[in-house]
Amino acid sequence: MKFIKKIPPENVDRTMYLKEQGWNRLKEPKSVSAAILWSMPISVILMVSGAVWCYYLYPPFKKLLSGPQVFSLEISIGIEIVYYLLGMFLYLLIHEMIHAAFIPKVWKSDKTYWGFNGLFGFVFTEELLSKKRMVVISLMPLFILSFAVPLLFAVTGHLNGYFIFLSVLNAGGACVDVLNVLLILSQVPKEGSLIANGYATFYRNTGRKA
Repeated sequence: MKFIKKIPPENVDRTMYLKEQGWNRLKEPKSVSAAILWSMPISVILMVSGAVWCYYLYPPFKKLLSGPQVFSLEISIGIEIVYYLLGMFLYLLIHEMIHAAFIPKVWKSDKTYWGFNGLFGFVFTEELLSKKRMVVISLMPLFILSFAVPLLFAVTGHLNGYFIFLSVLNAGGACVDVLNVLLILSQVPKEGSLIANGYATFYRNTGRKA
């Protein structure tokens, strides 16, 4: 796995080769910005789902939402804000590393990359992947960081408002991942395989496991 500053553009020659080999282009947003725009409704649904999950896990959170709807917001600038921002950055980094962990032979792969595009991190691979594997890669950060981790922290007594904030934020940030899964499930055959060429994704029914 290698570090890159941004996802490389589509290689036109490779696209022609893939089409000649029977690969079909996935109908998907043409850029990260377009994908984020398309997935905003999904983001809202995911954040609400994450908040509801924490509502039942963390009694103080439940009491706050069930009580009188009077809120007071106090912002203080100090060393604490550095810790909070660092925590957000680490959660983002962990999110991307979970993606990577489910890519086969990720550490030995010369076709898998990670990096940051502005404020957003990404993991990108041009390895051949099965439909099932791609779905797992896409959804694991959402399930682990927004649902499994809050449950674990609640059981061990370590869940607090800040971790709830991080888990809900992670859920909202997983909207593009969920959008990709919906596009894959609706277009790719059951035993299909996928391969990326820059921002473009291609699929065919190869029956090959990855």
